[in-house]
Parts: sequence; C-alpha cells; structure tokens
Amino acid sequence: MEKSANEHINKLLHEASEDGQLISPVLPEEIKNYLIDIDGTICDDIPNEEPERMATATLYPDALETLNKWYEEG
Repeated sequence: MEKSANEHINKLLHEASEDGQLISPVLPEEIKNYLIDIDGTICDDIPNEEPERMATATLYPDALETLNKWYEEG
C-alpha cells in the first residue's frame, strides 16, 4: 500500500530543540524547503495583523489560470 505524501514527509522530519525547548521540526540538510508568500500576488494582500481576513480573501482575476499555465509550461 502506498503511503500518503504527508506520512512520507513526516518520516523525513527531525525533532529539534533550542535552549532545551522543542522548536519546529526540520528536514534533513539535503532537502530544500521553499516558502513563497503569494498574498498580494495572486490574491488580496492581507497584513499579519488581520489574519481573520484570510477566510474571505479572493483571487485576482485570471490569477489561477495564469499560474496553471506557467506550471504546465514548466
């Protein structure tokens, strides 16, 4: 039976601590993890001070279509 992507990633994570306190788990050094901030790019720009707005953020016109096109083009 094939494992889900989440199960696979969870097995790769290493527990980490700093000053005796647990911190966010980390991936092995050879695995790169990228975080791309897209609010204000494909949807409403929502300040960190207003997280409740995340639930009602809307896509900019044609944003999803453009992203999917770029994905397909590689």
